[in-house]
Amino acid sequence: MTTRVPDYESAFAAAIRDFWNIKARQQSAADLVGRTDKGTSGSVRAGKHMSPFEALIRRVVKDAGIDPDPAPSDTMYLPGFYRETKAWDVVLQYKGHALAIVEAKSQGTSLGNNFNNRVEEAIGQAADVWKSHERGLLVSGLRPWVGYLMIVEETTKTTEPKHLLAGKSVPDGMKVDPVFDGMSYAERYATAFERLDQERMLDATCVAITSGAEAYKYPNQWLSFNGFAAQLWGRCQHVKAVVG
Repeated sequence: MTTRVPDYESAFAAAIRDFWNIKARQQSAADLVGRTDKGTSGSVRAGKHMSPFEALIRRVVKDAGIDPDPAPSDTMYLPGFYRETKAWDVVLQYKGHALAIVEAKSQGTSLGNNFNNRVEEAIGQAADVWKSHERGLLVSGLRPWVGYLMIVEETTKTTEPKHLLAGKSVPDGMKVDPVFDGMSYAERYATAFERLDQERMLDATCVAITSGAEAYKYPNQWLSFNGFAAQLWGRCQHVKAVVG
């Protein structure tokens, strides 16, 4: 265990490289399978390109001096209140308490409705886990810690400015928040996750925009992985102080 929060920027850069390398291998495999059996190409694409970030999140917890409880399965589900269960990408427990719950997702070239779907998914997951905790379904003596890590692939579609409403209609007397006017999809992701953090629906958020294996940036430092890691580190220190 180290005594202060390390600088994880080089580790995050390595995770970005691994992300692109895994995606490239998936695409090559999908192209090969697609030439012989188009019916299975989708399953080949569905690989673990976010696993480098999941591993990095687990590393932060270990660096903070916590050895999480063994997981009974590679895929962990949490009890829901509005639905039976929901699989989360990282579910860590410590001495039977909910230590950290994190979702790690990416957005590629398919935008439009997919942007709204991703944001709605984040809102819904957060609301569900808090209500599950409130109703005692998580059976944890500690309030859960919930984070979200989002990787946005940089393309002209993700970075070009979007006009407010852009032909869509809202009922008379209502107004759309003007802050979204002129924002790209990448900037709208940043705004959404900043607000989810500020409104305490999420405890920490990270949004990175990447155009390739050697290139990434954050919309701002509030959404950096170092900021995310510092909050997770603080969570671990609190849990150690309370649980031992």
